[in-house]
Amino acid sequence: MRDSTNEVLRAIATNGPISRAQLARDLGLSGPTLTQATRYLFERGLIAEIKQSPSTGGRPATLLGLVANAGQVLGVKLADNHAVGVCINLQSEVLWSFEEPFSSRGDEAIRELTALLKRNTKKIKGQLLGIGIGIPGVVSANESGIANSAMLGWNGVNVGRQLSEALNTPVLLENDVNTLAITESLYGHGRDVSNFLTITLGRGIGMGLVINGELYAGSNGAGEFGHVNAITDGVRCECGKSGCLETIASSPAIHKAAVAAGYISKNTSMTKLWDLARKNKKMANDLFNEPAKQLGIALANVINVFGPELIFISGEGVEGWDLWEDIFTSTLNSHVVSTMAGFDIEVDPWDDTKWALGATAIVLQASLSRNQRVNANVIEVKNRLRIAAKSGARVS
Repeated sequence: MRDSTNEVLRAIATNGPISRAQLARDLGLSGPTLTQATRYLFERGLIAEIKQSPSTGGRPATLLGLVANAGQVLGVKLADNHAVGVCINLQSEVLWSFEEPFSSRGDEAIRELTALLKRNTKKIKGQLLGIGIGIPGVVSANESGIANSAMLGWNGVNVGRQLSEALNTPVLLENDVNTLAITESLYGHGRDVSNFLTITLGRGIGMGLVINGELYAGSNGAGEFGHVNAITDGVRCECGKSGCLETIASSPAIHKAAVAAGYISKNTSMTKLWDLARKNKKMANDLFNEPAKQLGIALANVINVFGPELIFISGEGVEGWDLWEDIFTSTLNSHVVSTMAGFDIEVDPWDDTKWALGATAIVLQASLSRNQRVNANVIEVKNRLRIAAKSGARVS
């Protein structure tokens, strides 16, 4: 059965303020069906009427908008040595943010993370709907949120359940690249297309796939693009395999190659490395041509299988994208079959807090996605949203 109410809520959240007539056209809903769905959302305080002055005279148009302060969401991006977080309202407006040191390795990691989250949830005024956490790794498909991340040093760590119980708050975990894909699907250019990929470059190499408007999660996780095989019998990867794409094209791999070639010292930053390579063509060719080729070939294979309309390239590594672009583009185009060549590429400017903002989308998706996986934490997010709405929230 079609969930018209959830479709309307999603459309208002992503495209609002919006008129009833536009909603009906966009969603293909009849008048009675739209009225029933909007009445349900009005009664629960999730949407409200917003009057806008006409531009050429006449009666003001009445638009429907989401009640911004019906709830708040905390989103956190974890790295091996720090955590970045943002608090947003239901219109995805950032209310405040934080960055704190955090060590993911060792027996005290989850206890340290719990304390960090407690400190920041105390700053939230109003109803906390839930906490979304993005990690560089694979998260189990079930509700417990079991995390496997070579980068964080986690192997089968039951992060989601431990945090949910300790904080008495629904905590939803997801691969951090997937959180960016969800954000693009809900609020970015990805909302206008049905099939797209998000690729991230940096400490690792990740991929988020949106197929037919929904994140592809797989049965055991998905998107470990950095661990596709690029070279037979290549360098051993931290995942335990050899010849992974990350061993060639990740920032640490390129940095290691630059040190071995004598271009930089071990203490040189990636930003300095990119600057030096821009001034030294031989250095740029030595360090970036092969990684760019391997990345282009690997991505072409994915495009040939899934046929996306749009590809987003993001991550801290895009700061040096000009050193990759020409070789990558020519290699990609030469390996994509002609029937799959109708795609666009967008390179996103990088902002470290974008990872954390992406993590909030995990919680928002619990209420806004068409086919969100149902589990106890998702149900609790929806319950908290209803409680917050009944408490008398007003349009901000």
